[in-house]
Amino acid sequence: MKPALIARVAHEINRAYCASIGDDSLTSWDEAPDWQKTSILAGVDMHLANPNATPENSHESWLAQKTADGWKYGPVKDAEKKEHPCCVPYAELSAEQKAKDYLFRAVVHNLKNIPDGATVGSNFTPVKYIGPRATHRDGMYGTQINWNQGETQPVPHAAAALMLKHTDVYAFGDPLTGPEPVLADVVAKEETPDEKTQAMRDSIAIMTKGAVSELVKTNYRVDMDKKMTLAEMRAQAIQLVDQYGV
Repeated sequence: MKPALIARVAHEINRAYCASIGDDSLTSWDEAPDWQKTSILAGVDMHLANPNATPENSHESWLAQKTADGWKYGPVKDAEKKEHPCCVPYAELSAEQKAKDYLFRAVVHNLKNIPDGATVGSNFTPVKYIGPRATHRDGMYGTQINWNQGETQPVPHAAAALMLKHTDVYAFGDPLTGPEPVLADVVAKEETPDEKTQAMRDSIAIMTKGAVSELVKTNYRVDMDKKMTLAEMRAQAIQLVDQYGV
């Protein structure tokens, strides 16, 4: 079964479980915010790539992702403040919260081998471009996919999980139907080095502070000063791109 569908099922099972213990805060998958869908899809991909991962490993992976995205512990889940009561080591979770990790792992491994029909989504995630430009070409994640503003394109799962962290540029797209595309049909021809550099500059120019910091840390192993303004962070990132390349 395609990861996007596994993620939907895992979310709805988790929502039902939460309701059973008195937590009615979760919305349906269709109404869930993009950051939540991205987090769930990342968890699915982690278990698919690491079949021996334990429920504890699942929580550790989730916690690492949340921490990297700027989340911290808070007594109540608050997306605006990026606070979550489960941002603690696994050993400090309640039995009810640990049960969620057991359920999540069981869902992934029991659904992963169910065959799909030949529909779009088994190897791709629908991603919509919501950035400010009329047209956009991905030069950061190696897909070279082109979008018109507001358009949805099928994106390989690994690249989609990274793209969807940038909620000011990408969002989950509308469901895709039709035959499964061949990757060569989705991906444009390879860019020249100059085109890649310019595409990276363009991407940085619309990134948030968290996204710029993550990019620089991942690609250039530089820890940016959090006191810098967004403009200063973007300027430093572009300088690193120009100096060391993409």
